[in-house]
Amino acid sequence: MKKTLSSVQDLIVVIDRDMRIVTSNWKNCDSIPANEKIGNPLCYSCLMKQSKPCESCRLLEVFATGKCCRFEIEDPLDNKTKLIELSPLFDDDGNVSMVVRHAKDISECKSIENTLKMREKQQAVVAKLGQEGLAGADLDKLMKESVRLVTETLDVEYCRIMKNKGDCAVMVAGVGWEEENNSKNENENSKNDIVCYTLYSDRNEDPAISEDISQEKYNFTSGLPLLKENGIVSGMDVTIGSRDDPYGVMNVHTTQRRVFTKDDMHFMQSVANVLAEALSRKEAEENLKSYAKRLEDANHLKVLFTDILTHDLLNPANIIRGFTEEMIIVEDEQSKQTLLDKIHKNNERMIYMIESASKFIKLESVDDIKFEEQDFLPILEKVVRNLNSEMTKKGINFDMKAMGPYPSFVNPIMEEVFLNLLSNAIKFTPPNGRISIAISDAMDKWKIQVTDTGPGINNDEKEMIFERFRRADKGSIKGSGLGLAIAKRIVELHGGEIGVENNPIGRGSVFWFTIRKAPCF
Repeated sequence: MKKTLSSVQDLIVVIDRDMRIVTSNWKNCDSIPANEKIGNPLCYSCLMKQSKPCESCRLLEVFATGKCCRFEIEDPLDNKTKLIELSPLFDDDGNVSMVVRHAKDISECKSIENTLKMREKQQAVVAKLGQEGLAGADLDKLMKESVRLVTETLDVEYCRIMKNKGDCAVMVAGVGWEEENNSKNENENSKNDIVCYTLYSDRNEDPAISEDISQEKYNFTSGLPLLKENGIVSGMDVTIGSRDDPYGVMNVHTTQRRVFTKDDMHFMQSVANVLAEALSRKEAEENLKSYAKRLEDANHLKVLFTDILTHDLLNPANIIRGFTEEMIIVEDEQSKQTLLDKIHKNNERMIYMIESASKFIKLESVDDIKFEEQDFLPILEKVVRNLNSEMTKKGINFDMKAMGPYPSFVNPIMEEVFLNLLSNAIKFTPPNGRISIAISDAMDKWKIQVTDTGPGINNDEKEMIFERFRRADKGSIKGSGLGLAIAKRIVELHGGEIGVENNPIGRGSVFWFTIRKAPCF
């Protein structure tokens, strides 16, 4: 049995009922002095360094019950964690005559287990803080919760968050420092001196770790003596935010000499990153609110400008219209009638521009309009009837290929698009020219085309004409440059597209736009 025991690396001893060691593999245990191995020493004296049996002796329990026993202890021989296994040996009568004690070193396994538990705990803290940050938690509460959880998780006495403020810093959340300073009745200035000291600021490292502040060889600030006065021995600092423009610093301090691990460092940096992200989100929210306020102010300005157009400018223009129309009727002299006619035409143009600008401004501020499921053909036919007299005056040959119905989602404002495209076609088509309207099926949309035989549009101007206050060169024909911009905005609000192509016959243009079909079609 001795040969067998000697081959085992763990310490194994056999103990009798008198609690004396009858045999063992002593040579594998250098932590027991040689003089204590002589004879048959008492187990509690030799193995546990005690003068009397251990309290709640497990060995006696095995002798009494005859059952195996397993437990963990901090071995006083080498201060390592050991797994102790006690196994009974029975005599011929079935009584326990001796107990085999097997001590297995599990300190490394326990260290790994504790490390894994600590990592799990740290990850849970980071996840909790991250969830609160994403949920939009109040920043002050989040910072206070952070320092509390970091203090508990790392088992330190002090933790704080310091915000950069010009050339100094102020504590925005902390654990330990408030009580320490209050107990010493220190004034506010000295308190700030203490909390503003950081290892990071002196060592130019991120994170900065010190196992023993008193042994540091760096040029510390005046904060070092104050840390020593508070009994600080070890500490660690990490930056909150970017290194180039940090929000501040989070640090922990302890009065016990402490070797902070890489896991500790990563945990603390992860918490700092959560805070940095929360600060960034808060800043983004503030910027968004500010932008929304500016946008609201801009919309109010648009409304004010619209009121000025429709009231302060349009009313005098309508008065001029009334007087010039009366004077044209009563004036007999041809030269004066010509001048009055020019005044009337230019005034009409000004009224059209004011009305168009007002419509465009209103459309620009619309975020959502109500759509109704209806056939748009009656709207188009109404526009055609209203413009029929103008086409007749110019002798225009008009053709509309529309069988209907055309169920779609439209708002009554769509009439403005039909009116604009058809009136433009009439305006630019020469006398005795031709205008046609065609409606075709384009998958989930209807495509409406208005074709004229006018002068056409240059390729480099086809996109420009749909921009506000931009128009192609049409010779003597004048316009505000807003009609097509208004049409484009209305079509886009309906989820459609608008464009222009050359007339296939070689002269003129084909203006087209799309409208969404109703799902029942």
